[in-house]
Amino acid sequence: MKKIYGNAPFMSLTYTMITTLVLSLFISIPSAVAAPGSQKTGVVDVSKVISQMPETKKAENILKATSSQWEQSFKKMKTSYETALAGYQKKAKGMTKAQREQKEKELSQKLKELQKFQMEKFGPNGALDKKKAELFAPIRQKLIKTVQTIAQKEGFSVILDKQALIWGDSAHDITFKVINKIK
Repeated sequence: MKKIYGNAPFMSLTYTMITTLVLSLFISIPSAVAAPGSQKTGVVDVSKVISQMPETKKAENILKATSSQWEQSFKKMKTSYETALAGYQKKAKGMTKAQREQKEKELSQKLKELQKFQMEKFGPNGALDKKKAELFAPIRQKLIKTVQTIAQKEGFSVILDKQALIWGDSAHDITFKVINKIK
């Protein structure tokens, strides 16, 4: 059997060196970053805080109402298109070629308008996404200011979102302090 790697002992030595280097980085970097007394890290459950804010419920209601209006408009447009299409399909055999082409052109235009409306309102970077960003920007700003105030007051140098945390001491969780200050 032919060797895949030219020199097996050399590959073994390289693998050992790389493994040693990676392990030493995992051991030395955290201890260097978290030197005693240099940083105090806290966590906050951002989604929990946002869900508790009264502004969030108001923003969600506005978003829901706006979305509902656009959905109704979309349904009307869709129904109109489907009705026109069904009418065309029933009458197509009795139409001249020019009449069929004209009606197909009209149907195609209606379909394009329907698709355009859907993309403009509900598509990526559509009006609904923009409205959501507009409504939630002040909520996020208020959250950030509150977290910053509490962090500075209690001497935290870093605050992480709890959802990004793998493990942490619950003594550094400021979620409820943020909720109490925001309310």
